Amino acid sequence: MFGMVGYLMMCFAVACVLTIIVAMFRPIKQHDDWKAWKLMLGFMVAVGVIPYGYAEGMTMAYGDQLKNGVKEAIGESAVTGKLQFFKVIRLQGKKAHAIAIANDTNEFGWPERTVFEIDLVNEKDGWHADAYSIVNSFHRQRDASTMPPYW
Repeated sequence: MFGMVGYLMMCFAVACVLTIIVAMFRPIKQHDDWKAWKLMLGFMVAVGVIPYGYAEGMTMAYGDQLKNGVKEAIGESAVTGKLQFFKVIRLQGKKAHAIAIANDTNEFGWPERTVFEIDLVNEKDGWHADAYSIVNSFHRQRDASTMPPYW
């Protein structure tokens, strides 16, 4: 929750800066009823959506190759449920970074979603999990957020 609020505030700040830059380059003699808030809202939506679109594109392009490595990391973590979905955030050469969401149960038996950050490496026989960290899980007492926020 707090990660999403922080993300939206960051998007708003970037949108303000972009709107100021556009306003600085508008002609001085132009006297119209320009509404800066409409442009700012458009920039805010664009800035907020671009990281998710990039992750979706990377996942579509490389997700099938990385899926076994992500499942390997989820299996090592001993969650009680299965992998819900994962997104490829970064891929550079033989290293990749992914965010994965898996079903789990907390100490009271209630279902929860555990968020993982997984680093993957490309070896001779395919992609394998190099390291993983649990980002958000009530059961494991982790409360952080990813950028962009996933839950």
